[in-house]
Amino acid sequence: MSSDSDDDSLESLGSALTSCSSQASVKIYEEKLKPVIDAVRNSKTPLEELVNAAQKIVTEKFAPDSRSTYTYEKGSERLSVRLDEIMSAMLTYVEECGGDSGKRYVASAILACSEVEDVVESLEALGTTWLTHFLFIFKTTMNHSTQSSKRISELATPTLDETASHLLNGLGHRKKSFADDVKKRDGYKCVVTELISYDHPRRRQLNQVAVTLESSHILCRALGNFKGGLTSQSFKSALITFDILVNFTGLLVENLEDLGDLIDQPTNGMLLQHDAHNGFDKFQWYLQKTDKDDVYDLKKFEPQLLIPENVRVSFEDHADDFRSDPSKRERPVDLPKPHYFAIHAAIAQVLHMTNAGHFFDKLLRNYRDEDVRNFSELEAVIGEELLTEAVTEAVTKLLHLGNS
Repeated sequence: MSSDSDDDSLESLGSALTSCSSQASVKIYEEKLKPVIDAVRNSKTPLEELVNAAQKIVTEKFAPDSRSTYTYEKGSERLSVRLDEIMSAMLTYVEECGGDSGKRYVASAILACSEVEDVVESLEALGTTWLTHFLFIFKTTMNHSTQSSKRISELATPTLDETASHLLNGLGHRKKSFADDVKKRDGYKCVVTELISYDHPRRRQLNQVAVTLESSHILCRALGNFKGGLTSQSFKSALITFDILVNFTGLLVENLEDLGDLIDQPTNGMLLQHDAHNGFDKFQWYLQKTDKDDVYDLKKFEPQLLIPENVRVSFEDHADDFRSDPSKRERPVDLPKPHYFAIHAAIAQVLHMTNAGHFFDKLLRNYRDEDVRNFSELEAVIGEELLTEAVTEAVTKLLHLGNS
């Protein structure tokens, strides 16, 4: 069981590997920036004026400073990502999923940094918080099962304290019906390649090539995962993630009343073959809404991906085509929500345009065997590793001195 002193030592070790530890950044975000963000956001300043002022601060104040580069070092390996580019990308792509409200939040958060004593330190803290407690969560592939969450009850934009009272238990268990509903609705076909599933009820009659298909989530199940009690760093990280998620994406209150249900509803799923599923989860491609309802254009960043170019993906409910009882209609299955695809698309573009996606991929590759749900846990793992290396080095030196 870790004590507070252990946490402090691990944090200091973790921060030695990075420009600024995520916990230190979150403290600035919560204590110094949040009140100012709310004040700027609720002001009568026109949105365009806020956005222009925010971009100017990023370009003129933050970008030229070395603290705008977030760095991870391990031995000879050095990884980095530009926090100023992340801010600019979030300003650019937030409108796709969060509309004017989301854009106002991003601009207000950046402008809030100019209202505190150390502007660059605050910008570094804000960028680090967005990097580690928002974008990173979308790249963690850990699909842990946790307990069901409590209701959020009429909160348009939950504060950290309000969110805490409703996230006591994290995400719910994956619903068994999710996979079945998505398969039936999508007609036992991959929505991208249109190859049929091995378990298609009429596979033999169709005489088509069949593959293994997977019911895939649009918004990842890693959102909101944490371990430990209300005082754990993992839980605190989950609160920050939800605060940014709601503000950036503009998710409606009812979508957060029971997060477990949201994640495991067919409205958050589609049927994909494995390679397409893997690429979607890694944000190597996304679906962009067209002017037709439930019709999307596939956009991909990686040319080598084994999925078709210039694909138009459309959704309709095929559940009634697979009646268990021919005399009774099947229960309708809701189509994917366009907002969820918009959130995925915005995050995909931010990760790609800033190179943050590759930064996380390389970073996580070093700790692929670790049970990491959020960046604070990753920092703890890095700290423990560094501590072990330091102790080993010290013991080796003592043994060398003893033998000399």
